[in-house]
Amino acid sequence: MKLKLDNFRYLLISSSMIGFITGIWGPFYTLYVQNLGGSLENFGIAFGLLTISSAITSYIAGRHSDKIGRKPFLIASNLLGALLLISYVFITSVLQLFLVQILVGVSDSIWLISETALLGDITKKKSRGRMLGEYRSIIGILQGVAMLFGGFLVGKMGFDAIFYLAAFVVGISTIPLLFIKER
Repeated sequence: MKLKLDNFRYLLISSSMIGFITGIWGPFYTLYVQNLGGSLENFGIAFGLLTISSAITSYIAGRHSDKIGRKPFLIASNLLGALLLISYVFITSVLQLFLVQILVGVSDSIWLISETALLGDITKKKSRGRMLGEYRSIIGILQGVAMLFGGFLVGKMGFDAIFYLAAFVVGISTIPLLFIKER
């Protein structure tokens, strides 16, 4: 039982860090696309590509996380996510944005499937709803608080600095995952 609770805490710490940092830049992503010269149509295409690549990857990630384990997928997803956040700084065209969005869809789906499966693995059926509610509530509050300050930070620091900061935080959020123990 202690092992499951420790794993829950490690995952919560990592997810909270990611939730906080995505709360900072997430709402301003539309402005970022517009700054690239992208239209609302391109914004829709970028998110459509992300969603499709995520859907395709979800099946593959789910099957393999059952065989290999959740931890390697969570770590790989975080590290890939950090690299992709840095890549936004170097994007100069909408076509490059589309490619990065496809890769973000892959990374996001690997995280989401592995996170959900691990939460199922480490929560007791009897208290699963309470624990998942606690988990999502903490992350949601952190995202909301970050959104309150996100506009200020983007305005003061600019998009590039926010992407570097986000990549750093996502990379650091990998550390608690290293302590997860799977059987």
